[in-house]
Amino acid sequence: MKKFIYIALLIFGLSNLVNAEEGQFRGGIELGWTPIDIEAEETAQAIANASGSTVTVEYDTGAFVGRAFGEYGVSSNLGIEVGYFQTSGAGATYKIGADSASEEYDIHGLDLSAVFKSPEGFFGKVGLHSSTIDGSANVTIGGTSYSATASKTGTGALLGAGIEFDDVRYSFTHYADVGGLDTSMSFFSAAWLF
Repeated sequence: MKKFIYIALLIFGLSNLVNAEEGQFRGGIELGWTPIDIEAEETAQAIANASGSTVTVEYDTGAFVGRAFGEYGVSSNLGIEVGYFQTSGAGATYKIGADSASEEYDIHGLDLSAVFKSPEGFFGKVGLHSSTIDGSANVTIGGTSYSATASKTGTGALLGAGIEFDDVRYSFTHYADVGGLDTSMSFFSAAWLF
């Protein structure tokens, strides 16, 4: 991973870059999609093994991601970007006869990155994020419901790349160690800058 960062810095840092506006601030709105694996099938199997009953499961395989950000042009080839991101909920529902259990998670947080740009509109970014995973669970047994919530916060690295033209940006961003856990979030997105 370190080699990738060094190569990206070298490529974007040595070229004569002209499309960032030095000393200017601009904002943007980004919308995207991230695949999510909450391991619902494994959980359903564990419930079936513990209960000795057949368990049916329905679950989400991804979530929408929204992000608002601001970028300051430090030089013609370098910008500093700060953003706030939030995912939609991703969950699963497990059923054993009339009884059921559900779980849902969402992720939100702040990020800070250095954005390196080329004259052709390509860009790469590297930075850090502070993120929180919020989770909720609901179990219904014999008509009585029980609820619980939990959250986990932590920091991690981020890497991204994409292309920008006419104030529209298409990108891929990877957040490592989301919520301080050994899990990641990668999303594809489109952003509109103003």
